[in-house]
Amino acid sequence: MSSGYKLKIIEKIEIKNFRSFNNRTGEKNEVVKITDLNIFSGANDSGKSNILRALNLFFNKKIDLQNFFVFDKDYHKNEKRDEKDIKEELVTIRITFINSKNAGINKHEKEAVKLPERFWVSRRWKKTSEYSSYDQDDGVLTAFKSEKNELYQNFIDEKTNDLKSNFKASLSRQLTDFLDSIQFHYIPAIKDSRYFSHLYGELQQTLLKEIKSEVDRTKNKFQSAIQAETLSLMEEFKDVIEDKNVDFSPVFELPNLVYLFQTLNVNTGAVDLLLRGDGIQAKLIPEILYYISKKETSFTNKTIKSGEKSKRYFIWGFEEPENSYEYRNAQILAERFRNVFLDTVQIFLTTHSFNFLSLSGENISRYRVWKKYEYNCSKISFLKEDNNQIELRLDDFDSDLNRLNEELGVFDLNSGLQRIYEENNLLKHKLEKQIEENKKYEKILFVEDKYDQIYKIAWLKINDKEFDLENFNEIFLSSCDFNIQGLEGASSLAGFLRAKNIDLFKNNKIIGLFDFDYAGTEQFCSLTKTSQWEDDIFGNKKKCFYIKRKKHSSFYAILLPVPDRISYYSDLSHPNFSNYIEIENLIPEDYLIENDLVEEISFFGKTLLRFKDSKKSNFWKILINQPKDLFNDFFPLFERVESLFNKNVD
Repeated sequence: MSSGYKLKIIEKIEIKNFRSFNNRTGEKNEVVKITDLNIFSGANDSGKSNILRALNLFFNKKIDLQNFFVFDKDYHKNEKRDEKDIKEELVTIRITFINSKNAGINKHEKEAVKLPERFWVSRRWKKTSEYSSYDQDDGVLTAFKSEKNELYQNFIDEKTNDLKSNFKASLSRQLTDFLDSIQFHYIPAIKDSRYFSHLYGELQQTLLKEIKSEVDRTKNKFQSAIQAETLSLMEEFKDVIEDKNVDFSPVFELPNLVYLFQTLNVNTGAVDLLLRGDGIQAKLIPEILYYISKKETSFTNKTIKSGEKSKRYFIWGFEEPENSYEYRNAQILAERFRNVFLDTVQIFLTTHSFNFLSLSGENISRYRVWKKYEYNCSKISFLKEDNNQIELRLDDFDSDLNRLNEELGVFDLNSGLQRIYEENNLLKHKLEKQIEENKKYEKILFVEDKYDQIYKIAWLKINDKEFDLENFNEIFLSSCDFNIQGLEGASSLAGFLRAKNIDLFKNNKIIGLFDFDYAGTEQFCSLTKTSQWEDDIFGNKKKCFYIKRKKHSSFYAILLPVPDRISYYSDLSHPNFSNYIEIENLIPEDYLIENDLVEEISFFGKTLLRFKDSKKSNFWKILINQPKDLFNDFFPLFERVESLFNKNVD
């Protein structure tokens, strides 16, 4: 960066009562450990985009590119308020800034009165706020006092015992100049023609600051100046897009001056850019934004017009940059974000992409944004790393990383990205094949477990069927009027149940069964948030909760029943969906302990028995020779399944 300033200027963000973020005693909605590149991910509708919109409201006084703050729409609403909810009709966004160019000056220079190295600014929007008007508060004076330490007495007015007014005015002016030197770019998830008009307007405003611009003379000369100015941008863009068959030339056609800052036509090989595919358009966006940042920081007093001010700090709020990118090109884009754009920009982005989530380095932070349905609000969790690598740990199954993995259906986020991509494709085809094969059965119970043999053996036991290791599957299929199929994970099962087109199963009766653990209960509840499923949840914990899909006579999702003896496994209040019941937990605890099948874990003062992963693959074989009474807790499960298949529900 030509100015010599350090890139990172935002250190922390706190959001109160904005959209999906609430305000409760003892809980903070903070983005901490902010670095140069900050990546937010999570399930759809988790609220991650509201972080970027909060930043846009703070810096640009708009929620997005067009809409001002509207209290009734943008204030957080929660019908389930309790005593911990702070009852104030205020939306607050507070940002802690790092002003590295002034590092150590106030401390080491006796007479210096400089904007502190670190301070916060808070902006508040009221019910009466119009056109995003706000009240502002800051911690500049407190930070200045702290930096001056014992020297602070030299700046005190003896009459008021407060900082002298001229020093206050100086610090206030410096704060205004600092905030004015920041340019925040909000890039929405959908990059349509309106966004491109906005983007070209931003580019024009930067180009018009330069003294050599010819706009004040003639239109034709100005167009030539613009074309020459953007030649380097187009050359770099040609390299990025890697299409040698397309002739990219900076042919900029100026419209009527009324639309000077809204429209700019860009031709690519005699074809308007807006007529090309979304992929080519998307590739131009970060390149133009990066060019703007480089151009702004290159201005000097000799090259910028009188009365113009250049920007010095650049922040992007980029929603889903991978949109319209093929897998390989998304990899290339992610690398440019890390290796190129961070040269001049601090970036906050939302993503579902493997490519961005797998980026690592000391200047990269990752966050999981998730919905706390109990209070109808969003929460932000920092994803911890080991040696700059994100790793899924089987011994920490309740971690935010594992939860994010469940939400996105990603099996590994830190290495072997191509291998993961290929494995996911293989799994997808395998599941599609399994689902296709099951169409021949009228009634199908899909379970999230890989080892669906447990369910079949349990059904055979409680129905007094004789079988052995060799013939149990054959006996099950000949005795039971429905089939059971494992789909290898809650996310895979949820993906199948959320499928928009289920015409293939219009003549089938379908039930999807989730474990009563974190992943299962969250995926189960998330179905009710989609347009394909009914909102109401029926049943109860002991006899299975269940929900029904719309526009199908027999298509359900259910949760495992919870026996009274382990009810507390599903009653933990913090965090939401802290449930730990898997299919193996329906087997009596004494048997599990006696056969060394479980290990004790402790959560929030509760002792739970977690089934050992190393024992899962062979567990079903052990069950074949066990007595019927070992399977008593499976009765409510199959009673619910059969009642739903037969439409005899309560």
